[in-house]
Parts: sequence; C-alpha cells; structure tokens
Amino acid sequence: MTSTDDQLVFNIVWTGTVFPYLRYFTDSLIDHSGARFRFVANGCPPDQVALMEDAAAQSEGRVVEALVVSTDAMLRHGDALDLVRAARDDGEFFCLMDPDILATAPFLAEFHALLEECDVVTSGTEVWSEDNVVPAGHPGVAGEHFFDQDGYVFGSPHMAIYRAGPLAETTARWGVGFGSGGVGLSDKTRSQLAAADREFVLYDTGKIVNILLQEDGFTLRHFDHPALVHIGGMAHFLSPPSYVEGEGGELEPDWSEWSGMEARYAVARYTAAVLRELSAGRPAPAPPDGLDPTMEERLGVVRREIATLIDRYGST
Repeated sequence: MTSTDDQLVFNIVWTGTVFPYLRYFTDSLIDHSGARFRFVANGCPPDQVALMEDAAAQSEGRVVEALVVSTDAMLRHGDALDLVRAARDDGEFFCLMDPDILATAPFLAEFHALLEECDVVTSGTEVWSEDNVVPAGHPGVAGEHFFDQDGYVFGSPHMAIYRAGPLAETTARWGVGFGSGGVGLSDKTRSQLAAADREFVLYDTGKIVNILLQEDGFTLRHFDHPALVHIGGMAHFLSPPSYVEGEGGELEPDWSEWSGMEARYAVARYTAAVLRELSAGRPAPAPPDGLDPTMEERLGVVRREIATLIDRYGST
C-alpha cells in the first residue's frame, strides 16, 4: 500500500518549558513535508500549552491540536505516547517525532518508499552519537541503541512511522506499549523476548514493541535521512525532571554527571546556548576551545543549522 504525506500525523511530545526554543524545529518539518503534527503536552505549565494552542491555530491545519496528557507530572516518553494512542485514532499510521529534529529539505519520499516494503520505519541518529549498537554485555537497550551486536534492528524512538494495524495487533497480543521498559511484563512476553535472544534488564521507549513486532512476522527498517538533523537530548537538557548544581552554581540536568554522557552533554549544552542567544537577537557563541576535531565539526553543524532555523522561522 502506498502512503502519502497527508496520512501521517507525527506526535511530538513537549515537556516542561522547551516549546519556545524548539518550535523552530517543527516549523522546518512543516516547511519540508505535507505531513501533519500533533503537539502533546507532557508536564507543561498552562502558559506553554497556550503557546502550543496558538501555534496550532495559526498553522492552517498542519498542527491538528495541542493534546494535554499530563499536567502535574512529566511522564516517561513512552507512557505519553501510549496515552495518545488510547485517545486518538489517526488511521493507517501511528507516527512520532522528537522535538529536537529539524529538516533541511523534503524528507518523506524515501520513507514512503520504504513503507511499501515494511511495516515500521525509524530514523533519527543523534548528532553526538558515535555508535548506535548495544555494547557487548550491556544490561539495557537505550534510546540511542538502534542495533544489536549481530545486526538485529531495535529501531529508534526518535522518529518512527508504524502501520497502525500491525502495531495494534502486537501490542494487544503481548500486553505491551511504548512505555514498556522491562518491569511488569507477563511471563509469556518475557519468554518470547528470551526466545528471540533479546532479553535485557531495561528497554527504552518502543524497543520491546519493535522486538515483538518482528517476532510476530512484521518488518522494521531503520533509515537515517540526510535531510533530518537530530540534535539529541535537548528536551532533557532545557527542561529536565531533576537537576544538579554544576560549575559556577548553575543548575544542570542530573544526567550530565552520568558516565558516557559527555558527548551528548556537550552538544546539548552548546545547542541550548546557541538557541538562547540567537532567539534573543544576540550573536551565536563560538564553540568552546580544546575540542577534538570530531566534536568541533559536530558543533559547527549545530551552529550552522540553528542559525538557519532562527533566520528562516524566527519571525513566527
């Protein structure tokens, strides 16, 4: 079955107070596709929801609504998506997109072609990521782990298009959802994961669903489109659920202290600085000194793309 842009409604989950900074990313997605979008408010203050509703009203139907799934608490990403699935029916497809993904050119044609051959297609490698393979002996499948050691595809929780029929069939059969992370699974489901040789302690958003879809005979492909740029970690940096005190007394997300988060933290922190300065009409800060060539190149990409976003969509 051939899909078309207007069949796709991408659910973008917004948390805390990130909307004013990251809405430019969505503007680029709207500009470079014919898809529609739903703003999902997850633990956002009323003023942020009002901004989303105003943006939706001015979008000429491209943003279908601002749907509030939680007011008092910031739910896990997968739990928020499960609430959307329970509340809304978007027809042939269920789609999701992280708020810190931008488009530099039209991007959906290749995904439509892939959907003629498969039931799920994912995308969205982070700018900071060096390897999307689960490390040998690692206890869990994190969001950035798209593949296993043997090439098995776990897929991405950052951008995905699911055929709604297979998704509904598999989630109902195994009693799982996007929020299923390993705790509370039935013995039957755990046995199936073990039989697939994909048994871990913890799983990020959608990983269990993606495994079971494939075990049910459906197909999943991961494709990183060159016109999509995913910064990665921006929502958790700009409005994290919990903070620690960093150097100079500044509040920073608690994950900034976790092992292995150095590259993610560097990219997110610099991107936030660029967004804040350019949004305020000030020059973008230069990347910090002493970077290795790879990180220097990545931050150069970030600075260039964010500057283009603000220049093109800042007036809105």
